[in-house]
Amino acid sequence: MENDRLTLAAILALVRATLTLLLASLVSRLAPQAGFGPKLITAMLTLISFLLFAYIFTTFRRLLAERCRFHGGDLFIAGLIGLNGLAAVLTLGGLFAPGLADTFALKLVSVAFGLLLSGFALQLLLRLDDPLFGLRKLYAGLLTVAGLGIASLKLAGVGVIFGAVADILLAVIFVRAGSRTADPSAT
Repeated sequence: MENDRLTLAAILALVRATLTLLLASLVSRLAPQAGFGPKLITAMLTLISFLLFAYIFTTFRRLLAERCRFHGGDLFIAGLIGLNGLAAVLTLGGLFAPGLADTFALKLVSVAFGLLLSGFALQLLLRLDDPLFGLRKLYAGLLTVAGLGIASLKLAGVGVIFGAVADILLAVIFVRAGSRTADPSAT
């Protein structure tokens, strides 16, 4: 994997971590407001959040596959991206069909996403041999807490905070991987 992609993913992970709480706050405040402006801003923020997530986790999947020779998380990551996209579609649908964003479907997607995120974290913890620069256990722990918080729905805010911290840690992993040669046996 090219180091430029890792550097970009690190920057985007930091941007996503920084904007996560702001985006969640803005979307929750703007979504219920009538008018084209708030709906457009909410739609743009929702789309940006999904695109950042998809790029960062696709890069992480490639890093795990190419540098760590680990494919145990591929399906988890594909599922996480799919569920994140479905949540974005439901949120966007809620902008134009009042009540859709607060439906059982969005709650179900959130629970599934949280549980899948926790399952992915356990895969990293139990099956990944690479220590990810000594950050594997901490990253897996943060993902587990984030996933369980999101899945509980009541503690979703806690899950979002831990997810933002996990994004910062993932940025550090990307930077360290970018500074290491492409051949893991060379270090």
